[in-house]
Amino acid sequence: MSKKYTERKDGIKSVTLVIDAYDGRKLEIPLEVWQVDVICEMLGLSVDTTNLDTYCMRSKEQTEENMKIYHHLLKKSHNEE
Repeated sequence: MSKKYTERKDGIKSVTLVIDAYDGRKLEIPLEVWQVDVICEMLGLSVDTTNLDTYCMRSKEQTEENMKIYHHLLKKSHNEE
């Protein structure tokens, strides 16, 4: 993974993805820094890392459009190999 995805200059120690089921089950998945960066880029997610009070995220429609483009380019890339 490129250096872009491995260096953090904020105070974030760790990030965990939590899957919380209606039946009470919960699965916590620890994420590495590069995984968090990729998810944030895909979702257009920004977190106020100064105080962890706020966040903003790209709309569902824009994210869906970006994922269509991503999948199209990925498919095209695989076909060229």
